[in-house]
Amino acid sequence: MVNGRQAAWIAVAWTLALVGLSVWGHPTPFYRVETDLVGEYLPAARELARGIVSGSHYAFKGPGYPLMLAWAAVPFGGDVEFAARVLGPVAAGCAAWFAFALARVAMGPAVATFTLLAMLAMPIQFRYAIEAGTDAPALALMLASTWLVLRNGSARSFVLAGLLAGYAMLTRGNAVFLLPCAALVIAARPGRLARYAAFGCAVALPLLAWRWIAERSGGLPADRNYLNIAWELYGHGVPWDRFETTTGTRFHSLFEVLAFDPLRACTHILRNLAGYRLLDLQQLTTPWLGVLAMPGLVRLAATRAARPWLLYAIGCAVLLAPVFYNARFALYLLPLYLAAAGASLEWLALRVRAYAITHRVPTQLAQAMIPGVAAAMIVGLAAGAVVVSTRELADAPHEVRLAGAALARFAVPGARIMARKPHVAWYAHMQYVPYPTSASLEDLPALARAAGAEYLFFSGIEQVMRPNDAVLADSGLALPGFQQVMWSRLPRGHFYSVYRLSSTHATHAEFSAALHDALLRYEAKRPGSPEAMLFVAAELYELGAVAEALARLERLERGGAHDPAVERYRSLALLASGDLEGAARACEQAMAIETPVAWHYQQLGETRARQARMSEARDAFARGVEVEPTNLACLESLGRAEIALRDFPAAAAAFEQRLRLVPGDIAARRDAMGAWKLAGNEVRVRQLFADGVSGGASAAALAGTTTPAR
Repeated sequence: MVNGRQAAWIAVAWTLALVGLSVWGHPTPFYRVETDLVGEYLPAARELARGIVSGSHYAFKGPGYPLMLAWAAVPFGGDVEFAARVLGPVAAGCAAWFAFALARVAMGPAVATFTLLAMLAMPIQFRYAIEAGTDAPALALMLASTWLVLRNGSARSFVLAGLLAGYAMLTRGNAVFLLPCAALVIAARPGRLARYAAFGCAVALPLLAWRWIAERSGGLPADRNYLNIAWELYGHGVPWDRFETTTGTRFHSLFEVLAFDPLRACTHILRNLAGYRLLDLQQLTTPWLGVLAMPGLVRLAATRAARPWLLYAIGCAVLLAPVFYNARFALYLLPLYLAAAGASLEWLALRVRAYAITHRVPTQLAQAMIPGVAAAMIVGLAAGAVVVSTRELADAPHEVRLAGAALARFAVPGARIMARKPHVAWYAHMQYVPYPTSASLEDLPALARAAGAEYLFFSGIEQVMRPNDAVLADSGLALPGFQQVMWSRLPRGHFYSVYRLSSTHATHAEFSAALHDALLRYEAKRPGSPEAMLFVAAELYELGAVAEALARLERLERGGAHDPAVERYRSLALLASGDLEGAARACEQAMAIETPVAWHYQQLGETRARQARMSEARDAFARGVEVEPTNLACLESLGRAEIALRDFPAAAAAFEQRLRLVPGDIAARRDAMGAWKLAGNEVRVRQLFADGVSGGASAAALAGTTTPAR
């Protein structure tokens, strides 16, 4: 067991080691969390250091972390990137000490010691100490505020707790749970009015100060975090980029998100509230720590001193339930789980000692047994953390830093470069233009030039996110509009290509022919590669060479490929070639391999509809809507299938659900009106007509309403 001062020295030693690893062993930011670091936080910190507040950085994120970086960079000559490397481990070390302090208040020194050592050994703690972002700083702020409230100190403690809670909210919006939890804890104690005043005024101070600064600088954009909730509730299987620019545009507030389908929203949130706890025990901790934590949580609930901490944990869990799961969002819960595991070990130690006394087993051996198990667990955790961290550091995307440094030597500073992530632009001192998620390769140069981008960066992350553009990975590629100016292959399968983009006067046929040749060269360079064959098959299908694509896909299927992508493209190619039953079977095979999303049901439904099996088609479209209730294609197809089956009210319901997503779409409104007309509900037809006119639609355009195609 250790006391508070010893715990602090242990945390300091761990922090210094992690600072060294972060500064010298992590020269290139990862993707994932550090995409926000490079794309938002570092530029925002530089601006804040110069007294500039740019609202564009704060649509999803607060200013708390960039402000910390700006302050922390002062002793480093304003180097905000270096400050981020130092701040993460320091914040993680502080968080570990506050976890120790909370566990000591709740369960005593033995559990607190286990919590501290396990916290420092956890792989996820290593990861977010090294991976610079809001996670470690926000965790430290939230735990510090919680500890100051629970230790029941003087009014000054509540002032500091409120300041930390307010600043935590500016760092991570989900820290708002600290406010109601603190209010409930304070309510159960004497002197509550003075403490409410101290805590509340202190919380308001950083929030109001930021609001005042932002208003003087032109204001802030509306907070768009409600889209994260919309994506979780209604965007199952849809990539974020596509959801944000399509269905996401229908929502403008959290109220609209919840009101769109209240029953689905409530049931989904309740399901997440329970399901996320199981994910916590698998991903936030480890399965074997999770097994210990479950009975330990019961022991904490039975301990009066631990209940306020449990209240905070419940508040955090409830707030996270509407959002998609990510273990780092739940980092605040990690110390509680570790303390619960420690409580279970403490209980086992007491039982073993009692057994030893009763059965005359050597007491020293009995007393050392459970601490030895705990020590072995901590050593195992630390070893796993070191192995995982070493592997991830070795696999960092160094290509972005190397390519950026090379570009900085000859590209014009401030020029624009298109890439999937902002890293290369940061190192090249260029402006970042996002790589579009849906444009064809042929259209890419024109889109880039329209956005002012002269260069295109292509590496492993671009190939993963845009596999259709994989030919850009080859050296010496020749395509109209693409001039390769840099190419390099790095260890561990990493590579990069840089292209100068230009306007092209090539016709579609000329570009398609050049791309066809490039695809065959790509395949020839990778003989026997199933991945290359699948990629080439998919691209040949997109080029309209269905027979060539299908030949490769059938070869993969006969070779035993158990790949859903193979079956998806087989379904598409077989449908295009007229083999309807084969297309349906391939689609069903893909659904058996992977979790079906709306695309699968839409594809299967279209195939069954072309076979005139409308009842099966209707069922497939309905499942697609069930999985993804905002999928416009499934909703439209469902409505048309219901029309064909002469269930006009059901068709009208599907068309109206689609209309709610795109209320300004005249075709969607006409479909709904036509379905209600077939159903004999003229009142609803007139209501939809009037709503459309009042919404700005042309009365003439709506007056020609026809019934949807049967």
